[in-house]
Amino acid sequence: MISSKLGNFFFKIRSFTPIPFILALLFFAKPAWHTTVIGIVFISIGEFLRIWAVGYAGGSTRATSLGAARDLVTTGPYSYVRNPLYLGNFLLSFGVCIIANVLWLIPVLIIGYFIQYLPIITVEETYLLESCGSVYQSYQDQVPRFLPYFRPYRSPSAHDFSWERAIKSEKRTFTAIVCVIGLIFARQML
Repeated sequence: MISSKLGNFFFKIRSFTPIPFILALLFFAKPAWHTTVIGIVFISIGEFLRIWAVGYAGGSTRATSLGAARDLVTTGPYSYVRNPLYLGNFLLSFGVCIIANVLWLIPVLIIGYFIQYLPIITVEETYLLESCGSVYQSYQDQVPRFLPYFRPYRSPSAHDFSWERAIKSEKRTFTAIVCVIGLIFARQML
């Protein structure tokens, strides 16, 4: 099935797909103090969501193949939305667009986000349905894919939150955010 192949392909290269987007941001960046403040709010929310998610799911979220996760996590942010890491990624990218003051890239971000992440999520959901069966089906029926409900899932898993797991897993993302923002402002000095 082509969507399965596309989903697996995007899953494997998802760490590299932001590169053209970042290059465009750097080329067209014209940050202002007000766009920086607004962008930092979105980046903070996105990074908080990612830290919260990886604090429960761990470093397996960085795997390049399915099946690396500890098991089905349905607590923490996963109790409100099935894909908190992808939502966090979107908020981070949106915040960087705002900081760079390249607002015309926001529609490109939205379209690119769905082109990349819908096939990935479809493959992940198929895998989880096959490996977890009715447990995942119940979770999928009650917890939304992208936009969080503000009521938690009724049958959360017993996973625990770990700051150590969260910080260890998020070092790379945090470093990338700092570098991209630093490059946006460094470019303005040239």
